[in-house]
Amino acid sequence: MIRTKKERKRLYLSVIRLDFQPAENLIEETILDYVYRIKNGEDLLPVTVCFDGENYFLKDGFHRLEAVKRCGLKTIQTEVVLGTLEEMELEFRDGLRKFLDSLRADSKGKL
Repeated sequence: MIRTKKERKRLYLSVIRLDFQPAENLIEETILDYVYRIKNGEDLLPVTVCFDGENYFLKDGFHRLEAVKRCGLKTIQTEVVLGTLEEMELEFRDGLRKFLDSLRADSKGKL
């Protein structure tokens, strides 16, 4: 289970691993909106990364990170939580299972 203690930290983009979500899942319109906001001086919410003692894995903020890259920036504000890639994947699968279960329960109530 990923530990919830968070530490704010500015990280170089080059140290953040993107193992968790394929680039093809990104929504271009969302990225462009963030690029616009960055170029107009708006501060975005920090992205969330899991740190396993050696690696920083991006957990949340894929669109924001891509927008920061496109703006030519080298660092991004992060919230660092302790955890491994495996724990992150388990948490995602558990959340997805709960979401699908709620959809099934909701659809049964409508029949």
